[in-house]
Amino acid sequence: MKTATRAKRRLGRFLNESRVQAGVRLEDAATELKTADSTVSRYESGQVMPVWATVLALLNLYGVTDEGRSRAVELWENARDEPPSIRLPTGAPKSFRRLVNAEREAERIRIIERSVVPGLMQSESYARSLIAAGHRLHGADAEAMDKFVAARLARQRLLEESGPVELHAVIDEAVIRRVVGGPAIMCEQLAHLLDIGAKPHVTIQVMPFRAGAYGTMNGSNIIVDYPEPDEVPGVYLEYPAGGSWVDNASDVERFTTMFDDAARAALSPADSAALLTRQIGAMDTDDQQHEVA
Repeated sequence: MKTATRAKRRLGRFLNESRVQAGVRLEDAATELKTADSTVSRYESGQVMPVWATVLALLNLYGVTDEGRSRAVELWENARDEPPSIRLPTGAPKSFRRLVNAEREAERIRIIERSVVPGLMQSESYARSLIAAGHRLHGADAEAMDKFVAARLARQRLLEESGPVELHAVIDEAVIRRVVGGPAIMCEQLAHLLDIGAKPHVTIQVMPFRAGAYGTMNGSNIIVDYPEPDEVPGVYLEYPAGGSWVDNASDVERFTTMFDDAARAALSPADSAALLTRQIGAMDTDDQQHEVA
C-alpha cells in the first residue's frame, strides 16, 4: 500500500497549486505528460513520487517562476531523500501507517498514555507480551506477531539517529503498576524507561494516582510537531482497532493545552525516575517472595 508522506504531500500540494494558478486542467497536464489523469492526481496527493523530469515538464507547462522552481527543487529533494520506509504488517490501518511516517518527519513528539508503555519506549519482551495478548483482535499467528514486534522496534530507531526527535511522554501511574508479561519482563521494561529517560532529548513524566482527574485520561494520544513553522501539528488518537487523526488547528490547540496541563500536574522527570526505580525494587521483592513461597 502506497502511503503519502508529509514531504510528498507538500510537493504534491505545490504542484496542485501551481496548476490551478496557471489555469491548467488536470486532463491537460496528463496529456502533456502522456499519462492518465489519475497519475497526475496521485502526484498531487503525494501518493506517487514523480521523477524530476516529470516535475520539470509540469513546471514548464505551468509557467512557474525561477523562485517557484527553486522551491520545487527543495520540495522534490526533501521528498526524494526521505529515509527508507518501515515495513509494517499487512493490514496495518492507514491511520497508523500515517503515524509511522509522521514520526519519522517530526521535530517533536508528545505522548499521553494511560494504559500501556508507548510503542516508542517498549522493550522487545514487553512489546511481544502486549502483542501476544491482543492476538485475537489482530488475528495474528506467530509469524505475524514477529512482524508486529519488528515494526515496533524499527520505529524506535528515530530515538537513536543523529539529530534525534525530541520526545516528551506523560504516562499514567497505572502503566507502571500493571505487570505485563510477568515481573521479570516488567522490571526490564521499567529499566528500559529509565535508560531512555536519561537521554537529553527524552522527557518522561508519570501522572500519579493522587493527581486525580486530568483532561485526557479517557484516551491516549500522540501530538506530532513538524520542523516547518507553517505546518500545523497532527494529533493521533489511538484505540484498539486502529486510530484517527486530528488536523484542525483549533482542535490541535485544545489537545496541546491538555498535554501542557497534564505535564504540569505530573511528577517531574527526576521524581518520575525515582518512582520507576522504587517500582522495580517492589516487583523484585514480590518476585522473590513468590519464589520462596
